[in-house]
Amino acid sequence: MVKLSLAIFLALPLAASSFTMFTTNKVASPPTQLNLFNKKVETPAQFDAASLKSENGNILENKFTGGAFEDLPAEEIMASAAAIASKIRSTKDLGWKLPPRRGGGARPRHRAWGGEGELSVQDKANYDESRENCVEKWLTYEDFLVATRASPGPAADSVFVALAGGSKYAERDRCEAKIAQWTDGDSGAASASSGGFFGRKTAASTFNEAAFVKTVKDGRRDLALGWGSFLSINGFFASCILFPTNPAAQGLENIINNLKDQTLQ
Repeated sequence: MVKLSLAIFLALPLAASSFTMFTTNKVASPPTQLNLFNKKVETPAQFDAASLKSENGNILENKFTGGAFEDLPAEEIMASAAAIASKIRSTKDLGWKLPPRRGGGARPRHRAWGGEGELSVQDKANYDESRENCVEKWLTYEDFLVATRASPGPAADSVFVALAGGSKYAERDRCEAKIAQWTDGDSGAASASSGGFFGRKTAASTFNEAAFVKTVKDGRRDLALGWGSFLSINGFFASCILFPTNPAAQGLENIINNLKDQTLQ
């Protein structure tokens, strides 16, 4: 019995070695590598020159040009502008209902020289029309459209540039002077002429279209000269920075040195 038990005990390791266990083979996933320098590569933005232009190709579409550089014929624009201006007989037709006030020391700046971002005098702080010494308000483009019932466009821009020139706002005294040119000095009371049915008198038109066209051209010239001077001066100083050895930069340096020497003396 003891021998049998010993034989079984000795046979167990052999039996265990001959027994094969079936296991599920798993594919080990590669370890996750943390790359601190693995940044997302971004495609640089491409410069699109076409984005500088509007859909119709006019790069000045969003700039106030006084009705110039438009796709419509100039004669058509001027005719529509004259129709708007002919209804303006006095500054009352532009929204100034009260008697004239003092002008004040401030004047609207040119659009090129800070005028585009300038607030009108009535939108500035401490402006109160109820005060006795309150200055005269300026005419904005929006108020002009409301007063004349005109639609935004080249025709309305042409009339406004005739009134305001290169500025973003128009002053009352300037508007009075322009209207006097359009109406040959008639300030609202149109001259009467006999005629019509049953001998009734009708108002004769005194609108001087030639004078109106001249004021439009003068306003556009003022607008263009302001932008031209702004671009020329900035271009000059930019060229002095980019090309410091050019004759213009040398001349400017000599002028500054001379002024400095005179100040130090």
